[in-house]
Amino acid sequence: MSATPGSPVGRRTLLKHLGLTGAAAVVAGAAGTTGGCTPVAREVGDSGGGRRRGGSVVLSQVDDANFPTFRQQNTPNATWQRLVFNTLTAYDHATLTPRPSLATDWEVGDGGRTITLRLRDDVRFHTGRPFGPDDVIENVRWQASEEGAPGQLRSTAAAVTDAEAGGPHEVTLRLAHGVSNFFDLCEIMFIADHETLDGLQTGAELNGTGPFLFTDYSPGVSLSFRRNPDYFRPGRPFLDEVELRIVGEQQAIVAALQSGQTHLGFQLNGNHLHNVRADDRLAVHELDTNDYGHYLGCNVTVDPLSDRRVRQAIAYAVDRDKVLRMVVDEVGRTASSPWTPTNPAYDRRAARHYHHDPGRARALLREAGVVGASLDLAIRSSEPGGDRSTAEVVQDGLRAVGLDVEIVVYQPADFQARLSTSNLPGLWVAGHGFGQLNPATLLNGAFPFNATANASNFDSDRYRTLADRAWKTTDRAEAAEVYAEVTRLLLEEQFVIDLVSSSQSFVTSDALRDIGYTMFNNLDLDDAYLA
Repeated sequence: MSATPGSPVGRRTLLKHLGLTGAAAVVAGAAGTTGGCTPVAREVGDSGGGRRRGGSVVLSQVDDANFPTFRQQNTPNATWQRLVFNTLTAYDHATLTPRPSLATDWEVGDGGRTITLRLRDDVRFHTGRPFGPDDVIENVRWQASEEGAPGQLRSTAAAVTDAEAGGPHEVTLRLAHGVSNFFDLCEIMFIADHETLDGLQTGAELNGTGPFLFTDYSPGVSLSFRRNPDYFRPGRPFLDEVELRIVGEQQAIVAALQSGQTHLGFQLNGNHLHNVRADDRLAVHELDTNDYGHYLGCNVTVDPLSDRRVRQAIAYAVDRDKVLRMVVDEVGRTASSPWTPTNPAYDRRAARHYHHDPGRARALLREAGVVGASLDLAIRSSEPGGDRSTAEVVQDGLRAVGLDVEIVVYQPADFQARLSTSNLPGLWVAGHGFGQLNPATLLNGAFPFNATANASNFDSDRYRTLADRAWKTTDRAEAAEVYAEVTRLLLEEQFVIDLVSSSQSFVTSDALRDIGYTMFNNLDLDDAYLA
C-alpha cells in the first residue's frame, strides 16, 4: 500500500540505563561486510565528526505492524508509532514526572477533576492542518471508545465527561473524579488528526505531527517513512528516511545486523542477545523502563490451582535465578511483585518475597493434599529461548516438588485468543507490562491483573475495591497505604506469579547513534543520526 507524500494516508558493549534522553553511547569498531554485501551503514558515507544530517536507516523486527491495536501498548508497533506521532506529554524516565511535548504546560484542579492543557501553537499535521484543541478532545473520546480494540487506558479516558476548547491553543477536560494515572494516558495516547481517526486501525491513514511521514506499507514486508520538513522541533530529525523491515525470524535479524544490512534489531530473546554481545560492532540497549515482567499465569478455576496454597507452592518451586540467567541473559532482576523501582508501589522486600525453596513448596503441596497432581503449562512458541525456556525451568521446578507438568504449545493466534478470553488450561508463561507506571494502570489496564476481569478468572471484591481506590485517590498518604495493601494481596493470592522483571532491548550497529524511547518503549529517532 502506497501513500502520497504529505497525504494522510566490539568491544562487547552493554548499554544499561540510558538516562532521560535514552541516548545511545558510541560503540567503537568498524562495521564489516559479509557475502559481498554492501552494509547500509556505509552507503551514506562517514560522519566527519558530530551529528550528521541525512541518510537512510533500516530497522528490523519479527512481527508485522498491528494497526488495529493502535491505541494499545503492543510490541509490533513500538518501532514506528513515535516516528509518525507525538504525545501530549513525555515522562522523565527517572522520576515519572511528565514533561511538555504537544502540551506546553497544564493545571490540575478540583481534586484532579479539572485539567487544563495549553498546547503548542507551531504544530501541523503531515497534511498541513494546524494541531489544536479539537484534536485532543476527539483523541480522548476515541481512547474512551469500546469499538474495535480499545487501549489499556480506556477507563481513564472514559473518566473524562466533558471537554471544551479555551481558545485555539487550550483545552479543558472535566473528569467524573480524580484519577491517579491521567499522565499515563497522555504518554500512551498518540495524537492523530481527528479527521482521519477511522483510517488508523487499518493503516490507511497515518496522519500525525511526528518527525517522519508515513509513505508506504507492504503487508508482511516493510513500512517506509521520510523526513518531515515541517517538524516543530527545529533541525530535527537528522535522518532522511526510515525503513522498517518485517523479518519473521530472530536469527535472520541477527544475521542482518552482523552483515550490516540493518541498523537496529528488535524482538530478540536472551539467547540471541547473548550472541549479539560477542560482536564488537553491535550494541545492546537495555531499556531503562524495565517494563517486561516474565510471569507464570494460573487459571484459578482449574483444580488444584483454585487453592492459593498450591499457587504459593508453585511460586516457591520455580528457580527465578535460572530464568534470569537462561532466558533473559541476566537483563533485569528476579521479582515476586509486578512493580519496578520507578513505580510508587515498589517495595524491595515484597519484590524478594518468593525465592527458590523446594522444601517449603513440598510442604504447602502436602498441606493442600495435591502431591502428584497434573497440570498443563501453555506457551505460544516452541522456539528455543524466550517462553519455551521459561516453561522448561518451570516444568523442572514443579516436577521436583511433586507436580506432573506437561508443556502444551499453541499457535500464537490461538494462545492470544485463549488468553484474552480467560480460557487457558491450568498454567501459562507470558509477559506483562505496566509495572513501571502508576499502579492503577496495571490494576485496571493490564489484562493479567485487571481487577474487573482477568486472564486467571480471579474474582475478588476486595481486589476490585483496592484497584478502584488506587485509581481514584489523589492523596499521597492514602495512595501509599492502598499500594501496600494491594501488594500484600497479590503476594498472597499469586494468581499471577511474577518471575523476572526485565526489559525490552534494541540492538544497534555502531553506525546508528542517539536513539531514544518513551516509557512505553516506543522508539524515538528525533535525535538519531548515522555516523
